[in-house]
Amino acid sequence: MSNPLVIERVAQDRTIERAPFEPKMRVAEINDYLLCFYDGRDIADYPAWLQSNIDMQLGVCCYVIHRGNTAVIFDTMLYKEHILWIDRYLKDMGIKNVSVINSHWDCDHIAGNFLYKDRDIISTAKTRLKIETNADLLRSGEIWAMAGDPYYPGIDDLVLPNRTFDGRMVLHLDDIEIHLIETFVHQLGHLVAYLPKDRILLAADACEDTVPFNTMAMTSDLTIQMQTYRELLAIPAERLYPCHGRFEVIANGGYTQDFTAAMLDYNIQLVKRMHEPDYLTAPLESFIGKWIDRGTLALHEPYRSLHANNVGLIRRIYGSRSKPNISD
Repeated sequence: MSNPLVIERVAQDRTIERAPFEPKMRVAEINDYLLCFYDGRDIADYPAWLQSNIDMQLGVCCYVIHRGNTAVIFDTMLYKEHILWIDRYLKDMGIKNVSVINSHWDCDHIAGNFLYKDRDIISTAKTRLKIETNADLLRSGEIWAMAGDPYYPGIDDLVLPNRTFDGRMVLHLDDIEIHLIETFVHQLGHLVAYLPKDRILLAADACEDTVPFNTMAMTSDLTIQMQTYRELLAIPAERLYPCHGRFEVIANGGYTQDFTAAMLDYNIQLVKRMHEPDYLTAPLESFIGKWIDRGTLALHEPYRSLHANNVGLIRRIYGSRSKPNISD
């Protein structure tokens, strides 16, 4: 695998010729109505331009809830090649009617919306607003240059959600209830989906294996993000499925609420240790060691860059302020 990306602005390369690629998608049949489509982590055979993308280094996936000839896609992936591959797979299953849920506005969750521009595309109102606000950066690909990838091609055919909500929304697909819950984690407007039928939580980027990617907006109100994790822990979910995790875990029963507890504890450690002399250089393992020992998390090297981003944001935001009031 290529070296982990540094999460900071780089110069966008508009001249590179991007060699085409065929996604090496892995598919997990989670149960009789839920599929996972996964790409990344093992990207050494992909073109060099693609290996610079942090999501491909982390591993990225989406989920499809289906019954009969109808499906709901939970996020539409990072490159058009991804969604075209997934759409062919669904058509081979006999699925003709597709709608979309966007968990939030990052490229790896909305790039494939174009394929379903005439269907329902659902998000929170804040997610739609963020896509509208950042439309030029998303189309040009410059949004990823801000996160270290100079080669992202951008989303030429940027399609906004056409159904939005605030707070909560319930959808029905035959006998499957889908509870969409707006959260205060990762990005403004981020949502998770709870499927009470089998106590499944589609966590999107609220939980990541190894650690969450904390953005400026969320870190500025870190105590609210921690409260959100406590609220997620109160959901009676027995299995959790993130958009960035280990495929072998996703394909073999998923994560448990230990995963959410690990995210909360990591955020607590970020605050508790912020004045330690080696805070910015202490290894990631020192923040999550007990969760690695328990097998809840596994150290994936590219997450060192995300951790460096997280501690840097804490120092930047709270360095001259009092430490946020937190509790274990």
